[in-house]
Amino acid sequence: MIQAVIFDLDGTVLDNESEWEAAFTEVAQLRGLAVPQLVRQPNNWMHEPGIGLERNWLKITEGDVELARKLARETKDEYRSLSQGQTLRGGVEDVIEKVKARGWRTALATSSLWHIVEVEVEELALQLAFDVTVTGDEVLLPKPDPEIYLLTAQKLELEPADCLVVEDAVAGVRSAVEAGCPVVALESDYAPAGILKAAGANCVVEGMGEILKLGNDDYFETLSKGF
Repeated sequence: MIQAVIFDLDGTVLDNESEWEAAFTEVAQLRGLAVPQLVRQPNNWMHEPGIGLERNWLKITEGDVELARKLARETKDEYRSLSQGQTLRGGVEDVIEKVKARGWRTALATSSLWHIVEVEVEELALQLAFDVTVTGDEVLLPKPDPEIYLLTAQKLELEPADCLVVEDAVAGVRSAVEAGCPVVALESDYAPAGILKAAGANCVVEGMGEILKLGNDDYFETLSKGF
């Protein structure tokens, strides 16, 4: 029975994946790096949402760990310079409010590092939105490994099957599914519905607001009984 909802951050709570892509692109151009076509996403993006900065650069630099770390730092700095302030995905506040009204717990599980997440959460006054926050600093393996969702469920003192995950990225969906969590996925141009379903998502929606439209209380009651 669902007792908590775990939200991904980038692309899910925050509407910012295009800004991250712009940061990756700018760093690659400044460095004169060619991006292998095989790492391109369905919409031709060079970065794969959900797996973290270093892992993305590792794919592009063919495993050069030292260079990937440098490029990750540069990408983070470029993202900060490009960002004109964080933007919440439409409908996320309503979903969080609805979840809390049902007496369920909330959590944030993100591959981003704490020093980045802390600033973003404070800027948007979301300090009280989540009962538990888990960042990439706390796990050894990034998404799609299930470690981050297993740890989040542990911190919530719940079984993974009792934690509904809301994700936007294929890697995140796979991570949650492998952990044993039910998943609602948000489709986008970088993660079409078919790919998200193939990754194991129980339900795919066009936006946060659609979660509330899927039968409202009846939908949440369905979730509480399992998919």
